[in-house]
Amino acid sequence: MIIDRFENILFYEKIVKNLTEGIKTLKTFEKFQVGRYEYDWGFFMVQEGVTKEIEEGNFETHNKYIDVQILLEGSEVLVWADSSELFEAESYNETKDITYYKKGSFENKMKITPNMFYICFAHDGHKAVRHTDFPSRYKKIVMKLAK
Repeated sequence: MIIDRFENILFYEKIVKNLTEGIKTLKTFEKFQVGRYEYDWGFFMVQEGVTKEIEEGNFETHNKYIDVQILLEGSEVLVWADSSELFEAESYNETKDITYYKKGSFENKMKITPNMFYICFAHDGHKAVRHTDFPSRYKKIVMKLAK
């Protein structure tokens, strides 16, 4: 898991395949409309909504894509645990590139604010768009970079 400010994102281009292409693509947009956008390097989605309770839902991991999530507006709490610390709730769905996990014995929480991003690798169990106190509106980019 990598968490940093967006201005530093290209520091990680040597360890994240297709990151440079993804960021170049994002820079061609003047405004981000909710939806899904397909490219040779993978795809990205612009999402907006309201955060969920931190205990709600399961952790997830992805095998085919590296997640790069960039918060544009609002805030969220990200919950992370190494997948080895979690208990599988649903086996891998190849079509959706997702495995769901139940809470394990160890987890970390981090508040994500605008102009921050995080990168989730295959072992990074994560629950995004959560809150600890009160729901918050958010708008974000979820980039899926082919490995």
